[in-house]
Amino acid sequence: MNEKQNIKQYFIKKNKTKIIIVSAFFILVCSIVISACSWTTGGEDIVFPEENISYMHHVKPFLALNCSYSPCHSDYNRAGGVALTEYWTLFEYGGIVVPGNPDGSRLVQIIEGTLPHFTTFYTGNITENHKKGIRRWIETGAINN
Repeated sequence: MNEKQNIKQYFIKKNKTKIIIVSAFFILVCSIVISACSWTTGGEDIVFPEENISYMHHVKPFLALNCSYSPCHSDYNRAGGVALTEYWTLFEYGGIVVPGNPDGSRLVQIIEGTLPHFTTFYTGNITENHKKGIRRWIETGAINN
């Protein structure tokens, strides 16, 4: 084999390695994107019971799915100055949650559609069970349990 053929073989081998690395990276990125998006497909796993609604087991997962992610009401973005990531953040901005008064709570007004909101794409994830559950949680004092 002459020097020209050796150089050609070297570059062919080098390009195959690059293709394999780029392909593996592409597959990894696609897998991450698909798995990251899978949690946004719906809230059917979040079911509010008739009583004993828990902030930690019902309300917080509901808010995480529909409200408190980036770029909306996360701690980082705080759209409209409001974060909905933790129990105490629900009370930082007056009127979001008014314990004992679901009709006076902006959260209920927004998810029930009586108060306009900047975006509406999240509404496909909200079921009647969610609306009633958030309403009942606030009605019973919006307890951190």
